[in-house]
Amino acid sequence: MKYTIQGKDIDLDLNKFVFKPSPHGSSALGSSIKISPGEKVLDVGTGTGILAILSAKFGGNVSATDILPQAVSLTKSNAKKNDVFIDVRLGNLFEPFSHKKFDVIIANIPQENLSPKVKEFLSEESIISMDGGEDDNNLLLKVLKSAPAFMFPDSKLYIVVYSLSSFRKILKEITEGYEAKMINFYTGPVKDFVYSDIEWYLNKSMSGDICIYKNGEEYWADLFVFELKLKR
Repeated sequence: MKYTIQGKDIDLDLNKFVFKPSPHGSSALGSSIKISPGEKVLDVGTGTGILAILSAKFGGNVSATDILPQAVSLTKSNAKKNDVFIDVRLGNLFEPFSHKKFDVIIANIPQENLSPKVKEFLSEESIISMDGGEDDNNLLLKVLKSAPAFMFPDSKLYIVVYSLSSFRKILKEITEGYEAKMINFYTGPVKDFVYSDIEWYLNKSMSGDICIYKNGEEYWADLFVFELKLKR
């Protein structure tokens, strides 16, 4: 699968157990991140390695983590395919690099809100690569709470906030802990699995837990890209 992001061509092999890059990562976030040559970059939850490879093509000194062995293996092979080196390690979030700091952290963390019905039809690996955890954003909350220990005073943390998750909790955490700048906005169709239990998702939207809306014959959700820095 071929992608072009910020003028950089990336050729990826895919794996059925590893989440395929979506417009969230390849377009909305990928088109927004800024990497300078020599910067120390960490891609948390790298998946196929698309954003880690992009960072390396910009000249970054790139490390990456993922909790799925399949993702670690895939990122290593994709990095080789794209003629870049990435230090990819198996582990949860920041754990494999517990004593390092980075100039740039990229965290395109799973935030999918998977209904009980949807989970019945997914493999364990697919759930891990998609599900955001408790309240569908538990993983991202962990990133926001943990990241400062891995940042220099001028480091940047790139995240996305998805309206199909409990996004208000994330926005509250951002404003309390960081200097935040919204650098991109994306709106588009929800993924196909939402339609398999659409009433469940509409009920959550009606209650204010998430936000999806009708656009013609489709349901859409919003995504916000933030660049975060430590409060001074």
